[in-house]
Amino acid sequence: MEILKQSAITAISQLPETANIDDIIVVLCKMKSEKPVLNQTATETQAVSCYDLAKDYIGCIEGPEDLSTNKAYMEGFGL
Repeated sequence: MEILKQSAITAISQLPETANIDDIIVVLCKMKSEKPVLNQTATETQAVSCYDLAKDYIGCIEGPEDLSTNKAYMEGFGL
């Protein structure tokens, strides 16, 4: 978490003196949408799971919950 905090501080400090709160929000949103970097310290490396990468998008699309439970959805796919 400390790496994220330092990255945010660095990104914000690179904005021009005339930057406003909207500019800061854009920088932070851009950081959120970028691919997470592995958390690296001198003694360990922690990988980011697939769930962590996708959790903001889980449930954001409407549709059938599970297509595999209704064979009509699979018609034309060799079943």
